[in-house]
Amino acid sequence: MDCVKSYCFLLLFALAFSSCSNGIHYKQVSEDFSNVESTADKSHIDSILNQLPKYSEICKNIRLNNVKFNADILFDVRTIDLYQNSKETAVAMGMLVADLGYARYFERVQICTDILDATKMAAEKLAVESDVFSEYVPRIEENLNDEQVIFATIDSLLDADVIVPSENEKYGVSAMFICGFWLEVTYLGLDGEVAENDANINSMENHFAVLYQINELLAQLSDADVIENMKSDFRKLEENGASSPSLKTDVESIRGKFVKVL
Repeated sequence: MDCVKSYCFLLLFALAFSSCSNGIHYKQVSEDFSNVESTADKSHIDSILNQLPKYSEICKNIRLNNVKFNADILFDVRTIDLYQNSKETAVAMGMLVADLGYARYFERVQICTDILDATKMAAEKLAVESDVFSEYVPRIEENLNDEQVIFATIDSLLDADVIVPSENEKYGVSAMFICGFWLEVTYLGLDGEVAENDANINSMENHFAVLYQINELLAQLSDADVIENMKSDFRKLEENGASSPSLKTDVESIRGKFVKVL
């Protein structure tokens, strides 16, 4: 699994945090993450983030499992307005980007654009400046009849190189985002009956290698609510292992804590 010096798509968003713009949302984010503390030197957290693979690499776990497309299991983009707590919004945003990779793999253009719209709304809730999307969204909107341009743009977005921020608030956002992303990829990959062949077994083992890194990241952060609960849930997943017979049920249970229903 190739690792990269830059962390992920979300951090491109996180860099756009500003107390001068989108002030109402930023105040909410600041309040929601005010109880997050770092228990390690920031350079150590940076090193963990830097070792995580690109999202496009993590998405390969969906491909290797040879799952069939199922629109019914995707995050309901209509519910993004229901997310008020910034920690939950960051998790939801991670799920949306995982769904984006899934829909892109199966080349579902309309679903990709719907997910991008919801992702933009989530980013706004996280006080991200709208010009973060200036490179990607207009390119897609201008080429709605050209699938290859759309898919190439999404590929670029998933492989975006970014710089890791240093504030605890942003570490918290990053942690919640990658948790949501990893959880959703697992959920999508476990949908339906998956053959127990060597490729699928190796795929899930590689996917759990990312979980170990995520748990190391979570171990450096603490709060009184969402992060602590996620730490507990993800630790149990790691302890039970990739071959756990209850993995699908456990993943669905954790996901259910964050998915809102209309």
